[in-house]
Parts: sequence; structure tokens; C-alpha cells
Amino acid sequence: MIEENDTVFFLAARKHIRTVMKELRPMDHPIRRIILAGGGHIGAALARRLEPDHHVKLIERDPERAEQIAEDLEKTIVLVGDCADENLLREEAVENSDVYCVLTNDDEANILSSLLAKSMGVEKVIAIVNRPAYVDLVEAGTIDIAVSPDQITIGALLTHIRRGSMVRVHSLRRGAAEAIEAVALGDKGSSRVVGRALEDIELPDGTTIVALVRGDDVIIAHHDTVIREQDHVLLFVSDKAQIPAVESLFQVSATFI
Repeated sequence: MIEENDTVFFLAARKHIRTVMKELRPMDHPIRRIILAGGGHIGAALARRLEPDHHVKLIERDPERAEQIAEDLEKTIVLVGDCADENLLREEAVENSDVYCVLTNDDEANILSSLLAKSMGVEKVIAIVNRPAYVDLVEAGTIDIAVSPDQITIGALLTHIRRGSMVRVHSLRRGAAEAIEAVALGDKGSSRVVGRALEDIELPDGTTIVALVRGDDVIIAHHDTVIREQDHVLLFVSDKAQIPAVESLFQVSATFI
């Protein structure tokens, strides 16, 4: 039973994402105007990705860095100033932007600027928050989305640390759970999953197989779905203590019968 304010993790083929989102919340209008605060590596890279299809402004307090960014970018408008300066935000009509992203390396400045922007009427504010302890606190308030670079980095590192055929790992809810993408390798004689229906696979406690990606097709998992070799299996693991068992499940063994 989904209740109000639940955090919902769902999986769908990319082409169906908007349809799924409509079932959970009113759809946002298209994003056109974006203001980025912070011209570090993240801010500059994000502006570069966004500027071909969006109207982007970037605020950077260091004049030399701002000049360098302006030379590297093609369409982004680069402004020199402090993202916590209410007058600057008002001059740039921050309240008319569709998204305001605060991307400096100072958590306090990011939170302050985000709260200021929300008080001025910005519809959606996204802030980088480096301290994991701040993330839940921030999202519980007026800031719409808090992004933790640490958790994103942890997910990337876990992909390499996890054993077996793990090709992608996402740490969820500040490490409370993990979403794992594993490749099914081997055959019925050497694998515990290949050639078997999901109902016949003994999954560790707290583990759910939610979907298979087979070529270009996304197959939502059912009890009688059979895993084939080279399928990408998407799992949700709510009990992190079971991770070693999940890794072992997808290891190919020459002696397994």
C-alpha cells in the first residue's frame, strides 16, 4: 500500500517513464530555463550538457573561473556573483526559472542559497549536499531534491568491489539498500539462475528480482519468468547483509550441478 510521502522506487523501460510518473504525481511542465550556482567541475560539466536544449545561466563568484567557463561554453550565460546574494537572484529573475541547481562545494552556502531561492518563488530547487547526514534533513524541508555526491561515488565504487557479474550498483537511501544489475552467465549446469524460472530460484532474504533486460526488451519479472544467458537481471536488496549471497548466486561455477 503506497501512502502519502512514501519514497517509491520503480523500474520501467525508458519510453514508459513519463507514463509511470503520471500515476504517482502530477507531471511537471517541460524544463526550459535553468540557473546553475557554482562553476566548479560539476557546474561547468552540467552546463555543457544542458546548453544545447535549454536556456542556461551559471553563477560563479570567482571572476577568473567565470571567464574561463564563459570561454569554454557556447550558449550558457555566465554571471559573476554570490549565489546567496538576494539582489543578484532577483535581478536574474530566479523566480521565473524552471529549475535552480546549487552546486558549490560548501554545504551551508548551498542550503542557504536553496532556501533563499524557494522563498523567492522558484518552483524546483536541487542542491548538492556533501554531508550524508544533511540529505534527509534537507529533503524533509522546503528544498525539493538533495543530491549526495558521496552516495553516487559509492555506487560507482561498489560496481567494482562487488564480486560475481555485477555490472552496476546503486546505493539507495544513503546506503540503506542497494539496486543491483547483474549479468546471468553460464548455463543450467554451471549457474544457479540461468535456465530457471524465478519461482525456482532460492533468493536471499530481502532480495527481489524486479526485471530482466534482454537485448532491447525490458521484461518485468513474474514467477514463471525464465532467466536466459546474457540476461541483465535487476535486483532490489533491502538487507545489505545478504549482498555476499546475491554475489555468490550469480557466480559461474564449473562444479555446480
